[in-house]
Amino acid sequence: MVKILKSVPFFVLSVFLLGYYAVKAWQVFLNDCPNNDFLSWDENIRLSQVLDQSVDLRNGNYWNGILPFFESPTWPPLRSLTTFLLLYLPTDWPIPWRDSFQGLLYLILTFPALFLILIRMTNSMFWGSAFSFFVMVLCIQTREIPVYSLTSMLETQAMFFLLLATFSVYQLYLEDNQKQEKNSTKYLVFISLFGFYFTKYPYGILFFISCIVYEVIRSGRTYKDFVIYLYKNYAKGFRLFYLVFVVAMVLSLPIVRVVSDLNLNQRQFKSFMFYITVLLFIDFSSFIYRKREIVKSILPRTVQILWVYAIFPAFFWLFLNPDRVNALIDAQMIVNQYTRSFFLTLWTEPGLDPKVPGVFDFIWGFRALLLISCVSLFYFIARSGYKIQDKLKDPLLAASLILFLELLILELTTGNKQPRHVLQFIPAMGVLGFVWIHRFVQAAENRNHRILSHVVLISVMSLVGYNLFSEEGLLTGRFFETRAMCYRGKDVRIFQPAREIAEQLTPEKNYILINAFHDQSKYSTKGRLIASDFDLAMKLKTYTKGSVRNDHKYRWKDWNQFDSILLLSDSCPDSFVEEKFENRSKMLTVKSTLLKTYRESSGIACLQEYQIIK
Repeated sequence: MVKILKSVPFFVLSVFLLGYYAVKAWQVFLNDCPNNDFLSWDENIRLSQVLDQSVDLRNGNYWNGILPFFESPTWPPLRSLTTFLLLYLPTDWPIPWRDSFQGLLYLILTFPALFLILIRMTNSMFWGSAFSFFVMVLCIQTREIPVYSLTSMLETQAMFFLLLATFSVYQLYLEDNQKQEKNSTKYLVFISLFGFYFTKYPYGILFFISCIVYEVIRSGRTYKDFVIYLYKNYAKGFRLFYLVFVVAMVLSLPIVRVVSDLNLNQRQFKSFMFYITVLLFIDFSSFIYRKREIVKSILPRTVQILWVYAIFPAFFWLFLNPDRVNALIDAQMIVNQYTRSFFLTLWTEPGLDPKVPGVFDFIWGFRALLLISCVSLFYFIARSGYKIQDKLKDPLLAASLILFLELLILELTTGNKQPRHVLQFIPAMGVLGFVWIHRFVQAAENRNHRILSHVVLISVMSLVGYNLFSEEGLLTGRFFETRAMCYRGKDVRIFQPAREIAEQLTPEKNYILINAFHDQSKYSTKGRLIASDFDLAMKLKTYTKGSVRNDHKYRWKDWNQFDSILLLSDSCPDSFVEEKFENRSKMLTVKSTLLKTYRESSGIACLQEYQIIK
């Protein structure tokens, strides 16, 4: 009971801080963000797909309503599934509000995860609750997490699941050192690593790679024996050549992007990569299954759990759809140099270097945490009494190295360097940083050392806590004034064309839409910038009683279920969209008559409705 009471002060502070932030932030979203009826480009497309699924299920097309959850080539199905469930939530909130609230919900869920994880890792109710409070301060007092917490973007979801994944590998290696094997840890590995993988496929794959690299570092001799076994029993002759070839092809992708101008974003190349990798995966997995008893006797128990509960099912899911591999290659080819380095983004003070946008409001809190935790880590490694190989098996060092490797591999392999990609690391880095400093305190050998270590710890917490009272601190009243909380901005005029176009639709009618702004020939038009907003606005107008479906020659073999055809372009008439409409009408033997033409007030879009003659 006394131990529990020790956690109360910081727990109450955390609940107050998070509650104040969440309520205030959501009020800002509702009252100060006039464009909260729209999401970002990708999120518009994802929500539009979910609305289409709800229409299919309503009409009894159950296969079409469920299949997209299993296809999910670009975005994993987790967020789409939760968004779909929110459609039926008994609330009068507009659908975009419900979808955006998920960003705030995952940030809120991060706190109880921090609280429970830190109490477990420190074995102290007081220090665990204290550290969870200051890690939450680190998360909130950033330039971008607040705005992403009010969107349907995946940053806060990634923060939550990477935190769980980091703790799950810590717990896995802790139990391995203690010669224990708990089912709860296996399930935690599955839920956390798969949750992270189902947030964004590349994030999960990089985490798996980091785990394997650490495993090799941790048990080098064991993996040497395993490689020898594979060489003698699996990788012989053509198999050896094929294995080396496929691995070399996969590893060369980020290198080719940097050193050459080769266009790898081609259907034939991506299909080739899919088939050579899926064949290797099937062949290797089959060999592992056939020789599972021998493999179990060679490999560490930890990697066996990672393989069974995370790596194998993740890659099995990946290879079920070739388009997932294609999307991964597409993602690898994206180049966005918004920052020179992810490491520098975490370390740099905002506003000092335009090529390296900083993350934290008061950078010295994070810097102090990182520096002192590194001192503790190196002190742990340098201490005498244990062999370096035994120290590498320490669960805290394991979790730290895996997280570091994840960030390092992300740094080295991606050209899509957006500052938001480092946000997912902040809760896990905060947890590991404070636990390392706590271990430094515990390692103090005499009274003077204990006093000094506690002074250092309190100083770090004070610097982190100062974020709340700094010029842009949450408790100073200027927090919400000094950052852009509205992800879609405050200029209502930008999205007004989509609103006006949607108002021309009848909610009970079923429309087939030909949106010219999605075509490459319209990329230079102003309407292209809000092409997905047009789609979403029209689908939101009709999805409960009618429908708006985007035309696709492979998806729609006839237009029998629709009442009207919508042509959306930058002008009326438009020869491009008219030609496309005529070709599709001839192909499907559909006759129609022009019902109305509407030019929205800004002049960037024009809508024509043709009624289908049945």
